[in-house]
Amino acid sequence: MDTDQGTVVLRRFTDCLHGATLLTLHCDSARPGVPFGTDVVKRLAAEGLLGHVLWSTSCTPRDVAAGPFTALRDNGLFLARIDLSGVAGDPVKLRDVVLAVQMLRRLGILVEYELDLFAGSPRFAGVREKVAVLREVVADGTIPAVFTAEPIDGDCSPWLDGYRARLAVAVEPWFGAGGLTGRLAEAWAEIVVGERLRLGLRGVAAHRIALQRLTLRSNTELINLVTTSAREYELDGQTHLLDQELIKPSTDLLTETMVALRNGFLSANGAALLAGGPLY
Repeated sequence: MDTDQGTVVLRRFTDCLHGATLLTLHCDSARPGVPFGTDVVKRLAAEGLLGHVLWSTSCTPRDVAAGPFTALRDNGLFLARIDLSGVAGDPVKLRDVVLAVQMLRRLGILVEYELDLFAGSPRFAGVREKVAVLREVVADGTIPAVFTAEPIDGDCSPWLDGYRARLAVAVEPWFGAGGLTGRLAEAWAEIVVGERLRLGLRGVAAHRIALQRLTLRSNTELINLVTTSAREYELDGQTHLLDQELIKPSTDLLTETMVALRNGFLSANGAALLAGGPLY
């Protein structure tokens, strides 16, 4: 069976997803009379895996709009990676992305994406356009905000490069090892996979609401940090908003809340989530 990198387990979630077999699979593009994902479902069925594994794949907003994603979910799709190429600065493409994300989340499918704030046109206006995309994608609080700040390829303003370097360090509480964003993503994955495995989890509705509120708080603080610090740096060539002494108290509180929330959920579902690993 073809996969993105062979048949692989999603290492990011392995330790907390109840022993489920998770595959990353490549779906061929849709063709007339052959909807998106048809090839994967047929191969899973042929190998006797259909109904016994959960799988993820990459897709475009067009795939989501035209594809039978309800059927794909029922056949094991639990996570979709949305392609955001060319979306920043294009209102039509952004609308298509938002509609695709909303559809996937209504179906109970997790959403991932990649967004480098400094790729493409290296300017502060480009950063603002990408932040606008990020804000729309994570607006409902069911998807953690995430981005990268890779070194800029090509000529750019020294102020922009300086800002990128400062920002990359400042967001470590979210994106570093054991960071808040990874914890939030794992918590959402626990809910989705637990429901797919029909583990009979208790308190899921209340846990989902609390997790959504916490994700929204984290997303809002992160996006506002980027927005305001970029504005200051563009105007003055410096900002104190990225200083760790200003960021750490807030992110520490968010992380403590996340730990308490997950520990409470695991304590209430200890038997069902025995394979989910120890409490934090």
